[in-house]
Amino acid sequence: MGLNIVNDISAELNKYMKNIKNANASKSFSAEVEVQKTIQLKSGSQSVEKKESAVDEYKRKHPKDTYNVDRQVNAGKAVLSKNGADKVPRDDMTMEEYKSFITDLMNSIPFHLTQQKDTEIWSISKKGWEQMKNDPDYEAWVLGYTKLNRSVNIPFGLSGAGRLCTENFGESIEEHIGQSIPRGGFENKASKKSENEESWWEKRYKLYEKMMKEEMEKSMKNAQARRISEQKQYYEQAIAKNEGLIQPLGEEYQILQALTAYQSNFLIH
Repeated sequence: MGLNIVNDISAELNKYMKNIKNANASKSFSAEVEVQKTIQLKSGSQSVEKKESAVDEYKRKHPKDTYNVDRQVNAGKAVLSKNGADKVPRDDMTMEEYKSFITDLMNSIPFHLTQQKDTEIWSISKKGWEQMKNDPDYEAWVLGYTKLNRSVNIPFGLSGAGRLCTENFGESIEEHIGQSIPRGGFENKASKKSENEESWWEKRYKLYEKMMKEEMEKSMKNAQARRISEQKQYYEQAIAKNEGLIQPLGEEYQILQALTAYQSNFLIH
C-alpha cells in the first residue's frame, strides 16, 4: 500500500512538472509572437514612411500651401469621378496602359474660352509616371492642377495670337515647371510699324536686284570690250602686213584709234 502511495505521488509530481513546462513554453511562444508583431509593426511603419505621398510630403514641407494643394487634389478627384476612373485598379495596368489611361483623362479636361488660341504641351518624367501610378493623391494633384490651370480666365486671351504653354511634371510637386510665352510676338511688333516702312525682306530684295543689275551691266560692257579688242587686233595685224587691204592713214586706221580710245576710257575691265 505504501508503494502505491509513492507511485501516485510521483505521478502527480510528474504531471505537475509537465504542466509547468507547457505553461512556460506557451509563455515563450506568446512572447515570441509579440516580438514578431512588434517587428512587423515597425517594419510596416518604415514602409509607410518610404511610400509617403508626394502630396503629404509637399504639405509637410510647405504647410502654408496646404489649402491650394488640397484644392488641386480635390479637383483631380473630381476629374477621376466624372470619367468613372476613380475605381479603376492601377496595379493591373502595364506602364504603357497607365500612360494611355492618364493621357485620355488629360485630354478630357477642357480649356477656358479665353485659352482657345493657346497651345499646351505637357510631359511627365519616367519617375513621375511611376510616382503617379503608385500614389493616388499625386495622380489626383496632376489632374487637378491641370483642370484648375485650364479653367483660368485670361484677360484679352482672344485678342492676340495665343500662348505656347509647357507643363513638365516630375516625381514631386516641387519638380513641376510650368511656363508660357506669347506667340506671334514678332508679328505683333511688325504690325505696329508704319505701312510705308520697308521690311527687312523688302530691303534685302531691292539690294539683290541692284546687285544683279550692276553685274549684268558689267558683263555686257566686258563682252563689248572683248569684241572691240578682237577687232583692234585684226586691224593691227592687217596694218602690220600692209598687203594693200588697209592704208595706214586711211579710214580704218581712224576707226582703230577710236576703238582704242573707247576701250581705254569707257569700258569697265
